[in-house]
Amino acid sequence: MVNRQLKLLNHDAAWLITIPKRSEFSEPAFHFGERVKFCPDKEGDRTWETGRIVGMKASEQEQWIYHIELDSDSPLYACGIQELSAKQNEVSLVKDSCSVRNQVQATRAWFPTAEAAALLGITNNQLRKLRLNGLFKQGFHYRDTSIPNSGLPRWQWHVERCTQALESPLERRRGYYSRI
Repeated sequence: MVNRQLKLLNHDAAWLITIPKRSEFSEPAFHFGERVKFCPDKEGDRTWETGRIVGMKASEQEQWIYHIELDSDSPLYACGIQELSAKQNEVSLVKDSCSVRNQVQATRAWFPTAEAAALLGITNNQLRKLRLNGLFKQGFHYRDTSIPNSGLPRWQWHVERCTQALESPLERRRGYYSRI
């Protein structure tokens, strides 16, 4: 395995990413600094530990292994264990306001219905009704990404444009509804 290394300096911390030398690359499911939970003891007591990802590497089996710095309130931390490793399928995300995930997702423009509705602060049904009532225009506010003739639409929404349409005065929006 030949490693390509990237070090990012953040005050006194350095992060290391190692990737096997091959043409395929699977993006890691988690990002540096994200809070995650995992169960380090598989046979005995199933207690969940939480911590932040401080490193990651791709294994030969094409699975990411994460290095996790344990939270200071962990019993293992009190015993002197400050960092553990876990495979990607053993780790799950802990919702955290400091997560970089929200900042990374902000760069995307088109979102599936459930994500778009959550970002807009409305329900999936409200979003669909607004589309059916003509507030949103196909190709500009939303698009259908389903396979032709599948009979099952897969809508994606341009959240920024939908936000602008929702921020328009109600009187102006009523014009959309009267056309239908």
